[in-house]
Parts: sequence; C-alpha cells; structure tokens
Amino acid sequence: MEQEQLGKLLRIGGAAATVGVVSCVHAAAELMPLGQIMAFRAIISGLLILLYGLCLKNPADLRPKSWGPHLIRGLLACCAMVLSYIAFARLPVTQAQTLSFLAPLIVLPIAMVRLGERLTARSVVGLLMGFAGVLLILGLSFETGPYAFWGAVAGIAGAVFVAIIQVKIRAMTMTETAISISLSFTVIIACVTGPSVILGNWVWPGGAGLFLLIAAGIFGALNLVLFAESLARAPASAVAPLDYTGLIWALLADFLVFSHVPGPMGVLGSVLITVAALIVVLKPRGELSR
Repeated sequence: MEQEQLGKLLRIGGAAATVGVVSCVHAAAELMPLGQIMAFRAIISGLLILLYGLCLKNPADLRPKSWGPHLIRGLLACCAMVLSYIAFARLPVTQAQTLSFLAPLIVLPIAMVRLGERLTARSVVGLLMGFAGVLLILGLSFETGPYAFWGAVAGIAGAVFVAIIQVKIRAMTMTETAISISLSFTVIIACVTGPSVILGNWVWPGGAGLFLLIAAGIFGALNLVLFAESLARAPASAVAPLDYTGLIWALLADFLVFSHVPGPMGVLGSVLITVAALIVVLKPRGELSR
C-alpha cells in the first residue's frame, strides 16, 4: 500500500475516533460531571500517547523545545474542550460533531486579520453556506429548549477556540514535533481539570461509567495519534478533507447507539456546514500546483 493511501486510511480512522470521543462524552454526561470526564479522558489519553511515543518514537521528540507556545495552546484547548464537551453532552452526536466543522470557516476571518489574506469567491460561498447551516441548527436547538440551545451556542464558541488553536499549531509545527504537541495537550488538560475531580461533585464511576471514561481516553489517544501519523505519510491537502467523513460516523452513532434519527432540517443544517467546510478546505487543482 502506498504511503499516501495509508495516510488517508489513518485520517478516516482518526475521524471515526473523534466521533467515538463525542459519543462517549454524550453518554457519560448523564452519569458524572463534565470536569471529571475531561480529567479522566486527558489522563488516559496522555498515558497511552506517552507509551506510544516511548515505544515507537525518539524520546527526544516527546520533549517540547519551548514550553511557552505549548502552555498557551494548552490553555486555549482547555477553553475549547469545556465548550465542546458542553455541546457533546447537550446535543445529538451528529449536531455536536457538525459544529466542530465550523473551525475551517472561522479560520478565514482570523487569517484576514492576522495574516492579511483575502477572501476568494469560494470562501464567501462557503461562509454563507456555513452560516445558513448554523442558523438551522440553532433554530432546531432553540425549539428543543434552552438546554440544547445553549449546547449549540457552546459548540459554536468551541469551534472559535479550535480555529484559533489551528492557527497557533501551524506556527508550532515549525519547531515542535507532532507527538510533543499531542502529549503536552493532554498533560495541560489533566493539570487544569484534575482539581475538579477532587474539589467538584465527584461521582465514583460504576461499570458503565468506567467503561465510557476508558473508551473516551482510548478514542482520544487514537484521534491524536492517527491524525499525526496521517500527516507523516500524506500531504495535509490530501488528508484534511477526510475529517468530514466524521459526519457519516456521527449519523451512524446517533442511529445505532442512541436510537436518534435526525430530522430533515437537522440533516440539512449538518450537510450545509460540512459542504461549506469542504469548499474552504478543498482547493482547485490550479491552486494546488502552485
């Protein structure tokens, strides 16, 4: 198998692992506080990534060359994670996953301000479609009640933080390894959310709860490792669009695991956001050859 094909398969696996995390959080939120879920997920993922790095990577690659960018990125990730987990807990898996697809659209105005980039006609079309999809999901959430509506708002805010993090990671990859970025992320998340396990409303996980926490940690580690390994084998332009196969996994999880069938307007909103993000991520062949 060619390396690029393997990279694409790994990216699809990473997208499935992302939906696995969303599904576990959605189910575990009914059993325990979100802070506890975040802490356990970070600790388990961190240990697995550390084991993976020690076995298959150069130990020197695990250490950050400069802690400053890692700390800033980690704190931003804490904000993104809290907001995203609120969305995961309050919304169906499909809607929560789809709102995370907003990040590439939000990067566009950030790039305009920070990097002086100009919007193309494709980008404008993508932004308008994404905006329409957001309005549909917000409208459906509002009809469901304030619990779901504020979950949708949190998901959108989480996507804003993810977009900022993506811009930050672009700069970090110039000097830092992918494994060090992934490992520092889990360490910082665990340090920030860990005290909530002791000071918060601790719930001792039973059989189902413990299974969900362990599964969330495993899926979280797989997500970070598979995405990093896909980039090591194929260009970002070839694998990034495959992140949006997550919509298929999310629909399957909603239907098979949670017995939730999205209505036509919900599906339309999800499709609009996904297509809008793909319009932005996929570049015309002429641009790729430059």
